[in-house]
Amino acid sequence: MRLLVLGGTRFLGRAIVDEAIRRGYDVTTFSRGLSGEPRPGAEALHGDRTSSADLATLAGRDFDMAIDTSVIAPRHVAASAQLLAPRVRHYAYVSTISVYADYPAAQISEDSAVLDCAPDADGTIESLGYGELKAGCERAVVAAFPGRHLIARPGLIVGPHETTGRLPWWLARIVRGGTVLAPGDPARPVRMTDARDLAAWLIDNTRRRIPGIINVPGPEGATIGELLATCGEVTKADRGSAFELRWVPDRVLLDAGVEPWTELPMWAPDTPELAGTWQVSGDRAVRTGIRYRPLTDTVHDTWAWLRLTAATHGADPSSATVGRGSTAVGLDPAKEERILSGLADPPAEPTRP
Repeated sequence: MRLLVLGGTRFLGRAIVDEAIRRGYDVTTFSRGLSGEPRPGAEALHGDRTSSADLATLAGRDFDMAIDTSVIAPRHVAASAQLLAPRVRHYAYVSTISVYADYPAAQISEDSAVLDCAPDADGTIESLGYGELKAGCERAVVAAFPGRHLIARPGLIVGPHETTGRLPWWLARIVRGGTVLAPGDPARPVRMTDARDLAAWLIDNTRRRIPGIINVPGPEGATIGELLATCGEVTKADRGSAFELRWVPDRVLLDAGVEPWTELPMWAPDTPELAGTWQVSGDRAVRTGIRYRPLTDTVHDTWAWLRLTAATHGADPSSATVGRGSTAVGLDPAKEERILSGLADPPAEPTRP
């Protein structure tokens, strides 16, 4: 199998390349080369997809399938898709559940309305909006590959090499120990997909030429309480002191000006605007073979990667910032302390070792 990965050096793209090489595929990546190189075993082509001259590097190359993980303007996705359409059998585009017009306020399925954005729109996430940009890119792919496209709409993606820093932030915070501000209700659900599971599913269904649109929101059943307890368990050997989770009601956090999702990653309070955050249908992904690994495995492997990354740079993993966007994620320690100090004494609970 000849696979072209548009990207292929960071997080999900890296996981796709690793999985394809493990399977013995003939893998080619096309990227600017600014985030490093793919692992040995892949052919690395360099170029900027916003440049027609660079894009011409792909002209005349034939591939069985292509997987596109980009976050660029629709008009540039359209240009590359049109160039590749005669020479690629099946094209998968990694979009997002943020394309849905009513998300995250409402329950969502693949039939829900999508945001409006033209397939030839120009601009950035800042000027178009993240969901709008991805919606326009989807339309560009559908137009270039009618009946030969897979549009994957994942939710929260986590795992080793994560670039958004959400799960890494919780791990780093808990390993510092002490009283940890935990958001809302510990029984509230969370859903996430390990990048390695998403990569394997993308390769499987692109190879099988499965067409259409499929949400990949992650498995049901996990809770925020389970997630944070697991973070505590896997970091136990590295903590210098005990930690205790202090669950703070949504209203207290909102009144204190805490930003959902960013200051406290994966926190979606019980408000009308966020009521549908975890209510995204994932039935089609299950029917097409998605296999979600246990949450414990993802948390363990992410911590192992963080520790290795920190050791490589001579840093403390409890204070590490990882990848693009990491510095914008997480609650400032001083703000956390102010909120905790203003709370009434909680009921006595056993301290976690």
